[in-house]
Amino acid sequence: MRKFLLIITALVLTSGFAIGQSETSMAPILEEAVPVIETVEGEDLEIVRMEFDIIGETTKSTYRYLHEGWEYAIIAFGDFRVKDMDVKVYKDVDGTWVEITKDEDIDPMAIVTVTPSYTAQYMIEIECYEFEPGYSVAHYGLIICHE
Repeated sequence: MRKFLLIITALVLTSGFAIGQSETSMAPILEEAVPVIETVEGEDLEIVRMEFDIIGETTKSTYRYLHEGWEYAIIAFGDFRVKDMDVKVYKDVDGTWVEITKDEDIDPMAIVTVTPSYTAQYMIEIECYEFEPGYSVAHYGLIICHE
């Protein structure tokens, strides 16, 4: 039985490494997420939303109610194919989305903070501003956390 478990473990570890190198695998973005999660939780912040998806040359949008009295960090990051990830946050003001903050750094990870003055629905827009050469699609992760 022990030998069987060792073989299964070796196969799983080997498969994970092979899958991690694939452009269609989610493994690379999940590997990128681990240190982000560890850092966030190490700072005693609570993750309130986490998502992973594929992104191309168009933006992705997601919506979230953010509550008055909390300071939120919104972190978007890409896998090995992303050179510059950007994130923008919009607030619904009388039916119109108004930009309230955005990341302007050239980095595969984008971080912004939002402290809502009142509880409302917010739109978070993720954009891969620049891919690594030879790529036009990648996986991204989004983490929203608060204190």
